[in-house]
Amino acid sequence: MICSSSDDRRTHLREQRHLAIVEAARALATDHGPDGFTVEGVAEVAGVSRRTVFNHFAGVDQLLVAVCEQIFTEVTVELLDSLERGTATLPAGEAGSRAALEALCESTRSVDLPTAVATIHRVLGAPDPADERADTISRTALEHVVGRLRERLVARAPGVDPLDLELTLALLTSGLAAIGRRWVEEHPDLTTAVPGDARTDWDRLLDRLMHRLRSGYAG
Repeated sequence: MICSSSDDRRTHLREQRHLAIVEAARALATDHGPDGFTVEGVAEVAGVSRRTVFNHFAGVDQLLVAVCEQIFTEVTVELLDSLERGTATLPAGEAGSRAALEALCESTRSVDLPTAVATIHRVLGAPDPADERADTISRTALEHVVGRLRERLVARAPGVDPLDLELTLALLTSGLAAIGRRWVEEHPDLTTAVPGDARTDWDRLLDRLMHRLRSGYAG
């Protein structure tokens, strides 16, 4: 079946509206926090109706997931580039698998994760520790990104043991979420312009995570 030009236009228009809604929500949440925007406000900024927003997203949480995913996706482009460089030449056999997993972990050092985490902290706010909503939203978005990393690493190093890859990704994802929570607790007034001392503290926490990934609790 050949799609008509009108079908193409409708698809393009839907994609444009989807992006406009996400960007409107991101701008409002970044400026005012998670309580600083409403569906009506997002619709107004995006130039669409309230009904159109709900045609794209079931509710506010789903919209925030999309915002966080957009932020993580921007970092993912850099992560994938770093992973490409780190796996450009791999030794054969088990040594190559270890080198590929090491490149995956080290790729987190080469990108601006502090700004992404600070932006998401601003978008989601600082909920009570017992409130898992914000953590669920950010983790859902991060898992979408991890899927892309998995696909790229398998393509670059098809010999990697599948279980080793899943364990590494699970530990890396959970570890980044854990140090992200600790970091924003230590710097509760973070803005998207992350200061030097906060970046130094992020590097310290990331070093600790990498050490634990390599050596375990006994290291």
